[in-house]
Amino acid sequence: MISEIKNIMSSDIFDFKTYWPEDERSFMFSITVTVGIKGKPGGDLFGVEICTPKWLLDNYNENEIILGVDKLIVFKYDIEKILSRIRALFDGCSGNTWEEIAIKLSRIGHWEFENYQEKNS
Repeated sequence: MISEIKNIMSSDIFDFKTYWPEDERSFMFSITVTVGIKGKPGGDLFGVEICTPKWLLDNYNENEIILGVDKLIVFKYDIEKILSRIRALFDGCSGNTWEEIAIKLSRIGHWEFENYQEKNS
């Protein structure tokens, strides 16, 4: 099995083609990447925050320690490069099962079913 991006969207940005941050060196926005099995319908959601080092410095106290999980850190706003990197990270991941692929992808973005435990009825 191989992963395939079905959709990339952002609740923060209406249109990637026309959006431009106020400060291209200090910004953050979230994206949701829908990824599924190549050639099959449907997919799961993976969340990633796109931010700059300056935004991190501006929004976190120097005494804080943050874990960079689910973050893609960029140095300036270049949506084509950002989306290209997202595609490279999420497209073409392989595994024997969807769960195996999704676990690999959850190292990049927050998987909607991460830590999901099925309840026995």
